[in-house]
Amino acid sequence: MRFGDYIKQKRLQHPDELTLKEVSKMLGISLSFLSDVENNRRKPFDKNKIEMLAAKLGLTAEEKATMFDLAARGRKEVPSDIEDVMMYSEVGKMARLALRKTNTGEITEEDWKQFIRKKKQKQD
Repeated sequence: MRFGDYIKQKRLQHPDELTLKEVSKMLGISLSFLSDVENNRRKPFDKNKIEMLAAKLGLTAEEKATMFDLAARGRKEVPSDIEDVMMYSEVGKMARLALRKTNTGEITEEDWKQFIRKKKQKQD
């Protein structure tokens, strides 16, 4: 799924039946620009507009993360909600190293699954 498809789906599923006009006004953009984004003719929104839209749509943290991921994929960038930690912190440096090791096959998908399971067990 692409960013535009996702936000259009979420807008149409909203209980208030939000129109393009309502959402474009709330975001401070033209109706045609929003339509172009929803139809994947323009690049996804920036971080501020994504935050505003997520709040208006009442998205869960997981849905909001999906929106950031799809926007980043559409722009071929690091998701803007994690850019600071990913690019400018020691944790980000370790994450990039781990991802590079995954890319070379040194760390497997099963390794990642085990790591996530252990973290979830600690939280419970």
